[in-house]
Parts: sequence; C-alpha cells; structure tokens
Amino acid sequence: LDYAKYPQATPSSKHARAIDTQHNPRNYTSPTMMRKRKSSDSSNSDEESVQAVEPPEGRDDDDVKCMRTLFLDQLGQGKARWVQCITIFVAAFLSYSYNNVGSKVNVQVSIMTVIVVVGASPYCKSHLVPAAIGALVGGQNVIAATTDNENTVYATNYLWLLLLSVVVSLVWCFVITPFKVLDGSAGRLGTTTFIGMNITMLLFFGPLGVVQWERYILGVYQVIFIAEEDTTLDISNVWKWTDEAELAIGYCISVVWLGVAGGAIRIAHNSTHPPEALNNVLVPSLIALTSMLLINSTGYKHAFGLYNGFAVGAYVAMASLQKIPTVKKFTLVSCTAAIWGLALTPFFVGFAGKSGFTAMLGHTTFESIERLIKKCMQQRLSRRRQEENQMRLSNDTQQQQHQEQQSLQPVAPTSQDEAPSLMIHHPHSHKPQRENSVLLKHQRRQQSRLRHYQDQKLGDGPSLDSNSKLQHRGWSVTQADSADGWHHTLESHQDNSNNVV
Repeated sequence: LDYAKYPQATPSSKHARAIDTQHNPRNYTSPTMMRKRKSSDSSNSDEESVQAVEPPEGRDDDDVKCMRTLFLDQLGQGKARWVQCITIFVAAFLSYSYNNVGSKVNVQVSIMTVIVVVGASPYCKSHLVPAAIGALVGGQNVIAATTDNENTVYATNYLWLLLLSVVVSLVWCFVITPFKVLDGSAGRLGTTTFIGMNITMLLFFGPLGVVQWERYILGVYQVIFIAEEDTTLDISNVWKWTDEAELAIGYCISVVWLGVAGGAIRIAHNSTHPPEALNNVLVPSLIALTSMLLINSTGYKHAFGLYNGFAVGAYVAMASLQKIPTVKKFTLVSCTAAIWGLALTPFFVGFAGKSGFTAMLGHTTFESIERLIKKCMQQRLSRRRQEENQMRLSNDTQQQQHQEQQSLQPVAPTSQDEAPSLMIHHPHSHKPQRENSVLLKHQRRQQSRLRHYQDQKLGDGPSLDSNSKLQHRGWSVTQADSADGWHHTLESHQDNSNNVV
C-alpha cells in the first residue's frame, strides 16, 4: 500500500513496532523493560545531566596546552605559511623603518643589516629566508615617492607596505615554494619580491596613484647615475663621461668581488667541513654589509653605486653550489649579472627586489649561454667524427683500389730465361687455398686476361691471330682446306666411305 498516496492508511506506531519486531526480533522491548528505563531516566538528578552535557574542566586545559604547544612549535620551526607571512611583514617593517625613519640610510645597508641581525640570532635562524624576503620588501623607494616631502613617513605608508607584504607572501607560499621555481638559482628571493612588487604595482599602486607609472622607465625622463637608483638629477647636472665610466667600472668590480668572495668561502668551507655547510644567505649578506661599511668610512662619492653592486654580488653568492660548483663559474655569473645591472639602470627604478632579479638574470643568461656552447661543441664534435669516418672509409677504398690495380699489373721478369710463374688453381684440388684465392668474377676474368697477355708476350702459349677462328673439340684438329674451313671428323669418314664405293 502506497502511504504517500493514502496518508489516512498510515499504520499506527504500535502496528509499525509490531511489524518491525516481526522482521527484527532483536528490536523487541518488553513493557517491563520500558518501565525500568523510564524510572532510571527520571531518577537522574539535574547535576548529573549538566555534567553529561558539559565536558570536564581538565579536558579544556589539555586542549589549551596542546594548542599552545602546537603554536610554539610552528612559530619556532618557521615552516608554517602563517608564520612565514608574519615574518615577511615584520622584516619589511624593520627595514623600511630603518631606511626612512630619522636619518635616511641607504636601502642596501638597511636590507643587509636586517638579514644579518635575524641570521645571527639563535632564535631566528629558521626564519632567515622569509626574513630576507621581508627585508627586500621594505627596501624599496616607491611608496610615498609621489608626496611633496619624501622624508615624511605617514601611517598610510605602512598600510601600503602591509599590502605589498601580503602579495609577496602569497607569491612565495603558493607559487615559488610548492612548484620549486628557480630552486637553487641566484637571486631567487629577490625575484620573488620583484614579482610581488610588479603584481601590487599593476593592481593597486598604479591605479590608486600610490606610485607613478613612470617608475618603470624613469631613467628615460630623468638623468639617473649609472648603477645608482637613489639619486635623480636634471639634464643640466649631467656628470661627465669619466665619472660615469668610473662608477660603471666600480659597480662591476663590486659585483664580481662579492660573488667570487662569497662563493669561494662557501666552497672552501664545504671542502674542509662537508657535514656542516655554511648558510647560503647569511654569509654573503655579512660580507656585503662589511664591504658597505668599509666603503662608507672612506666617504667615496660613488658609494651608492658600489652598494648596489655589493647587493647583486651577494645574491649571486647565495646560489646553490650544485648549480654553481666552482669559483670560475661564480666569476662568470657575476660578470654577466654586472652587465645586466648596468643595462637595467633606467628601468624599474626603486622597485623592491630589483637587485635579486638582476642576479637571477645573470645566472639564467650564463646557463643559457653555457648550454648553447655545449650544444654547439657537441654538434661540432659529432660533425668532426663523421668527417673522420668518411675520410677513413675513403682512404680504405682508395687503398683497396690501389692494391687491386697493383695485382692486375704484369710482373716484369728478372731475366730472359726466367718467366713469371702463374699459379693455376684447379677447381678440384685439395691443396690449401691462398688468402687471395676467393676473388670476384671480374677479378678472375682480369687475371685470365693477364695470363693470356703474358703467354703471348713470352711466346710460351699458343698465339691467336685476329683471322683465326676458335674450334670446338668435336672438330678435327687439322685444317683441311683454307676455302672450306674446318670440318668435323664424321664428315671426313663419310667422304672416305663414298670413295670406297
């Protein structure tokens, strides 16, 4: 019966329980057991019901302790994504404040200072990589660059800095780290910051007017000292070409110095102490900061350009030793990065992570050139091998032809009495054959012609005239008549019999 169509025919609860009991006898409950269950439920007090609903207080304390322990563990390890995001913003806050608050400090000096302080702390070593990214985020010269007084730091600047930190953190946690983008390459951290900076610029800073769009090509509109980004001048204050050349040479030397020094120290340490490798971020940053302080103490007028060179060289020295295993390769990668740094001076002025992006371009360019050279050398080597094989085959064929020609030439006798002995091989002979006994058909034909020629020349064999005709063995040996030609022996017998008759 369809109870959906006929709701009035729905069975009662007692009837349904009876049906269920028939099918499942275990579900049957006697009325006596029902009364006992009701009485036991009613005898429970209100306090016991409250205890049954609410968990004990000791369990809450255990959960809180577990959450606290998990929080401290993740915070200490620094591998959780939320920990890395917080570390990036804190480091960006420190580097930006050190660069802009109070007396203005050079961007590269503030970046290297934050990296060295975090890396030297025994409690923050596990946070060094995200802290380095955060230091690069704070080391930019684009936020609040459109205001009248660039030295004034407003609270809104830190809000824009927070937005930039969030975007860079997302790029690092969800793109670079999971997919291992540029794993082991030079300038990986700076490239991450540079990508996040461009995304923030295109989506927020540019449309909202926080940063000028001309920052992408500021060197085209204003005069920027080569390898320097902290100073812009008018056309009337252009340096002499000697100053530009001096700064360019100093920039290249600083890049090569930091790249080679940092890479050589790491290679030397790994060769002497293989189990304990040096930190690839802390050591180059410490060398760069030391070099910057030494140059700053001299009061050199082009010090800012050298600082940028030290930063690019430090990011080159941070590359994995599996990618750059020798000092020679560190030198070549540093030279390539220096060329890229000079070429990118008018572009992306003040962008965060530009120095790391320059180091990455130098490394990838060098690897591409090296791969292309290896491919060309392999092709050249294979071509040379093919040519050698062809020359060898041609020489072998020429030698074989020369030997055949020598074997076909007649042998001159030593005296008139001596004649060349010709070895005639009988087809049914059981003597051992010589090495050259297996010849081709045309070679045997040529040898037979040679023997005939030698017989004619020496006069030992029968001579064949041009008018003489070959005779079959069935024909008679004697020539009967010059007019009749050769006759068969049977014909001669027939003639004799006719004469007898």
